[in-house]
Amino acid sequence: MSLIPDPCSLCETEGRKIYAAIFGGEIPPIVLDRFVSASKRLNKSVLQAEMDSYYRGMLACNDLEALELAARYTRRFPLLSRKFRLMAYLAETLPANQAFFVNERSSFIGGLARSAAGAFRTVYKILKGLWLARRGAHA
Repeated sequence: MSLIPDPCSLCETEGRKIYAAIFGGEIPPIVLDRFVSASKRLNKSVLQAEMDSYYRGMLACNDLEALELAARYTRRFPLLSRKFRLMAYLAETLPANQAFFVNERSSFIGGLARSAAGAFRTVYKILKGLWLARRGAHA
């Protein structure tokens, strides 16, 4: 018996949360429609227990980006990683998101600084994600 009422009814909420975690904004309607459709197909490919665990974590988490990074590292929520990849694939087609995928600046020092900042941010996010995943396991 599932603890989550109807996972398909949560697909829009899930899409909004994942898009905001990756891109920090409101999801465009065309991407949301495509995400919901593909997400329903992904949901059919996993066991109910895995889906319940995924939705509990996804709905309760305040930093999905950190949780996804930890999930990728620990292989704990593979569905979360698959849905993040799905959202990235769908959103990269929008011209408004091109700056997230294509770097047009050419500054060695600036690139080095952004790389260092990204490395520190990744370490912070993975530690926070591991803490969130552990907290979720004991909740």
